[in-house]
Amino acid sequence: MNWLLNIFDSIKWKIEDAVWAIQDKIKLSKELKELDAQWDISEEVEEIEVKPKKKKAKKKSAKKAKKSV
Repeated sequence: MNWLLNIFDSIKWKIEDAVWAIQDKIKLSKELKELDAQWDISEEVEEIEVKPKKKKAKKKSAKKAKKSV
């Protein structure tokens, strides 16, 4: 009879742990939604124009400069 009570008790604790875990997840999701509402940055985003980089002029090598002179 004692072993049966132990089994029921262990099942009860497992169910309570599962319920507590679900409650914690629900509480966490509510807190995250509240934080998202406080930090709504969709209105504050500005568009930034990206300008293409200028190409650098290549330097002529010294040998080519001598030949052209």
